Amino acid sequence: MSDTPRLSAVQGFALALAATAPWYSIMVTAPLIAALVGSGTALVYLLAAVPAIGVARGMNANDRRDPDKGTVYTWVRRRFPRTGWFAGFCLAATGIIATSGMAYVAADLLAPAAPAWARVGLAALLTAVATAIDVGSIRAMAVLQYLAAVTGAAATLTCLMMVMDGSVILRPTIGSPLDWFHGVLLAVFAYWGFDAIYALTEQAETGAPQRVAVSTMIALMVFFTVGGTACSAADASPVVSNPVVRIAVVTSAVMSLGSTLVPTARGVEAMAEAGEVPSWAAILSEARWSTLAVATVSVFWSGLLLVSEGLFNDTIEALSVLVGVYFTVSSLIAALHAASVRERAEQWASVVLMGVITLSVTAQMFTVGYGDTSLAGVGGAGLIVAGLCLVGAIAALACTRRRTRADDTRGSAPDEEGCRARRRAGRHD
Repeated sequence: MSDTPRLSAVQGFALALAATAPWYSIMVTAPLIAALVGSGTALVYLLAAVPAIGVARGMNANDRRDPDKGTVYTWVRRRFPRTGWFAGFCLAATGIIATSGMAYVAADLLAPAAPAWARVGLAALLTAVATAIDVGSIRAMAVLQYLAAVTGAAATLTCLMMVMDGSVILRPTIGSPLDWFHGVLLAVFAYWGFDAIYALTEQAETGAPQRVAVSTMIALMVFFTVGGTACSAADASPVVSNPVVRIAVVTSAVMSLGSTLVPTARGVEAMAEAGEVPSWAAILSEARWSTLAVATVSVFWSGLLLVSEGLFNDTIEALSVLVGVYFTVSSLIAALHAASVRERAEQWASVVLMGVITLSVTAQMFTVGYGDTSLAGVGGAGLIVAGLCLVGAIAALACTRRRTRADDTRGSAPDEEGCRARRRAGRHD
């Protein structure tokens, strides 16, 4: 077993917080929520935290019982083999598309006047830098993420002072119950990213992932409620133009790249170790190759911008459904393994909440006015969701059948404990 120093809870917190890109998320979601509920934006973020906290509690239980870098892929596969592969696919697709999206956002923030092809090139360069750091030293990436945490905290304090000294005047609370429900749908996926820490569970100090999940959720609730309140002002331009806030938004987008790559690459690595990838992709069982592969695919995905920006934007929108799917099944696994009646009830409640949210978002995506594209009167984002799910389902059947045939040929079941032992022995910095 490697004697490489493990990630501390503080380093894990910096990585998990950066993976959510909190201040970029605020700038994107808060104005939309404020248009629905006015100054009720802060409360919407708090309501959205309820299902997110339920998912985090379930993931904590899953990680304590079965610490594995494959996270939701491994947790689900050991109970429902083929469903596990689909959960892993949702995790991988989310990370790849999100990485390409955040890379382009970061490039756009750094060079807003540059032509599209130049921003795509800059996005590829930023992704390459993040990949090099991740492959070289995940601890170095964690240290770099302190910058995002510090600038985010500074922006939060700045917004709090602006609200308290009257620099911004909040609009009144408005909205019907349906508006509030739509607001929560917008806010709940802003919490996505905290689960990056579970992909590093085998490289972290004992118990660190559970502590990180709690501290990250608390920090996000503070960032979102304060930032959301400031952005719900009648005139939010003092907030948006504030230099401290602008720096936080840029660092939030840039620093999220390295953190977003982590769970995706580790999930792909776990799938390769389990033999559930094509034989030519077996090399992905090594961390550096899985990281390089994920980064390469995300760069190619960014090239979609040169074909159709609207189509690219709708693929980003589709991520909410994929996140909702693997959040829901993760809570389901926690519910099935719950050690007490109370824990079981909490996790089933999380399953129902995330299921309702995911289905509601999916239904909206099929409406013409939801995203930037449509086809034959159907929303493009919904069609993208359907297409991705179909690809995932077909690939799940193909890859799990391949592994089953290989197991039958060997005459034995896959050596799960052996795989886990090899992972532990292969920990790297």
